Amino acid sequence: MKQILNLFIFFLFLSCADEFIAENPIDPDNPDYIPPIVSFVSGPDPGEVLLTESAVITFSGNEESMLYRSKLDSSDWSGWISAQSITLDYLDEGDHVFFLQGEYTTGDTSAVISIPFTVDAVAGPALLFSPRRHTAATGQMVTYQILAEEVYELAGTEFILDYNPSKLEIEAIRQGELFSSFGTPIFFSQNDPATGKLTITSSAWAGTDQGFTGTGVIIEIDVVLTQSGNSTINFNGNEVLRNPNNITINISETIGGFITNP
Repeated sequence: MKQILNLFIFFLFLSCADEFIAENPIDPDNPDYIPPIVSFVSGPDPGEVLLTESAVITFSGNEESMLYRSKLDSSDWSGWISAQSITLDYLDEGDHVFFLQGEYTTGDTSAVISIPFTVDAVAGPALLFSPRRHTAATGQMVTYQILAEEVYELAGTEFILDYNPSKLEIEAIRQGELFSSFGTPIFFSQNDPATGKLTITSSAWAGTDQGFTGTGVIIEIDVVLTQSGNSTINFNGNEVLRNPNNITINISETIGGFITNP
C-alpha cells in the first residue's frame, strides 16, 4: 500500500511540473514560449499633426505582468513601470518620435516600437520659449531660446521677462541669429536681479529684405536654478513686435518657460 501511495505522489508531481510549464508562457524553456510584444492602443496616429502641446498615449503587452519604458526623441529612457499610459506635455513645436519597449519579469525585452508625430500648437505671430520645459537639479544651468514664431516682415521687438530671483539666476544673454539674417543687428538687454526683470530690445537696420519672415531665434538665455522646486520665466504682457514701417504686429500668443526640479 505504501509503494502504491509513493507511485501516486510521484506521478502527481510529474503532472504538476508539466502543467507549470504549460501555464508559464514567459518561460523561454517552454516550447510554447512567446517573446514579449507591445503595441499602441491610442495616441497620435503616425505622422499626425497635433494642434495641442500635450498628448496621452496608451499601450499594452501580451502579458499582464509586463513592464514598460519609454522616451521622447533623443531623451534618456524612463525607468521600467507597470502603467500602460503616459501623458506627454509641454511639447515643443516641430517633429517628434515617441519610443516604447516592453519587458517580461524574466528580463526578456520586446522590440522597440515608435510613433512619429508633429506638434503645431502655436499660431503665429507669437513669442515663445524653446524648449517649453527644462528639468534641472539645483545649481544646474539650462539654456532657453526665445523664438519669434511665424512672423511676417519683423524688424524689431521689445519685451520684458519676469522671473523669481530667489529661485533663478540669469547667467548669460546672447542675441540670436534672427535679425542678423537680413540686416545689421541692434541688441540691448538689461537684467535687474533685485526685481526679477529682464528687458530685451532687438532689431536690425534694414538690409536687402524688408524684414524677417518665418520662425527664428531672438535671444538665448542661460538660467541657473538656485533653489529647489519648480519655477517659471514668463513674458510680462507688454511685449511688442514691429515691422519696417514701425507698425505694431499683433501677437497671437506668448509661451513662457518652465523648469521642473526632480
